[in-house]
Amino acid sequence: MNEFSMGRRRFLGLTAAAGAAAASAALLGEPVAAATSTVDYAGLKRALKGPLLRPGDAGYAVAARPYNSALGVRRPAAIAKVAGVDDVRTCVRRVRGHGVPLAARAGGHSYAGFSTPNNGVVVDLSALKGITIRGDGTAVVGAGVRLIDLYSALAAHGRALPAGSCPTVGVAGSTLGGGIGVVARTYGLTCDHLRAATVVTADGAVHTVDGNHDADLLWALRGGGGGNGGIVTSFTFGTVPAPTVTVFTLRFPAARTSRVLRAWSQWMDAAPDQLTSLCAVTAASTPANRVTGAWTGSASALTRHLTALISAVGASPTSRTVHTYNYLTAMKYFAGCLSKTVAVCHTPGQEAFRAASRMLDRTVTASIADRVVALMRKQKGMVLLFDSLRGQVGRIRAADTAFVHRDAHASVQVYSGNAANGPAVLAVQQALAPIVGHGSYVNYLNPGQKDWASAYYGTNLPRLRQVIRKYDPARVFDFQQSVLRA
Repeated sequence: MNEFSMGRRRFLGLTAAAGAAAASAALLGEPVAAATSTVDYAGLKRALKGPLLRPGDAGYAVAARPYNSALGVRRPAAIAKVAGVDDVRTCVRRVRGHGVPLAARAGGHSYAGFSTPNNGVVVDLSALKGITIRGDGTAVVGAGVRLIDLYSALAAHGRALPAGSCPTVGVAGSTLGGGIGVVARTYGLTCDHLRAATVVTADGAVHTVDGNHDADLLWALRGGGGGNGGIVTSFTFGTVPAPTVTVFTLRFPAARTSRVLRAWSQWMDAAPDQLTSLCAVTAASTPANRVTGAWTGSASALTRHLTALISAVGASPTSRTVHTYNYLTAMKYFAGCLSKTVAVCHTPGQEAFRAASRMLDRTVTASIADRVVALMRKQKGMVLLFDSLRGQVGRIRAADTAFVHRDAHASVQVYSGNAANGPAVLAVQQALAPIVGHGSYVNYLNPGQKDWASAYYGTNLPRLRQVIRKYDPARVFDFQQSVLRA
């Protein structure tokens, strides 16, 4: 699931204590209901073209392993490594109605592990890796494609799609939750470029969704969150000409962190759309700071913008790096695999982490900055990642897609590389609400969050619930934070 995210956190060295795909108690998985009858797994296996893995089978343990190792060992009843749309339909038709959790998994980065439910059936889409770039730049992308592979394929045609930095995040979960990325202000969210999709709904039917066919479902796919209403097997995106990207990182003295956060926020308010950036506040007795970002204008023009930020901070940076790359290389840079091949960048790994989020709904004032810094003085092994929004993200109305946070100034990810830090992360998320705002980003799922439905979806929740109920009236795709539980 996310994006402007794990690869870049690793690159920034922000795992201070040391993904989404589709959608236990707490973090260990929550069965939807007691099974009303037994799934015929032997029959399901015979009906599939791809393999069906059960506990004890070769490859099962690896296939069941989530990206977030803090989630522990997952024990789905079966993992269907589907070979295509027909296999997905077969899974839905044979599993529905048995009271068994059914979830799609693409990249496997679901922060809460909702894409790998204990005692459930996982529809593993990782084999759906096809990428077709049409002459007009439109890209048809299989649901099993990971971001680095899509970036590489598009680069060969001089095209780009705005998305996140973690190379192994699946394009599916990232898009369905919105898709905040490193050039969001310049080009918008990933979901803003979604033109059509192929979806298997709860009745096992295949829908080709676009602006003229099942347009309500297309609306929901643009930010309504993975795991709701159906399983997407392919996406059709509009793309943009691949830009040259100048990346930068500035660090300032820790004593200036409050001033840095305030200056950064006001700087982004005045910035042109070509600038997208992040401000990190790392917990310590004197919290540290870092500003990193991407600029799609001329490299020389960036200098005056960085000078303006430095002037507003009122202190010289303790370090400053600036590099200009083509788009693919810039994405490898943010992923922390600049010197590696795409194949190596693509190799899945694991991290142990806890995370949650809020959405910053206003420009940071001196009071807000001071309160954030005071909060982080009391924490250990934690970082706040403020990802700038507005720009092109804010030029779409909140009601026009399921992603509701169009007026947000930034997303705020609360992240800890300490697997034992879950309660502290949740406490910080709660403490941030009156300071920065009550919204949250659905791709930064936290299963302990009480206000998740209103925080993820805001005023779009009633319409989203209505759409999902239309395509999944029997709640076949059900999980702890399903829209139909809101």
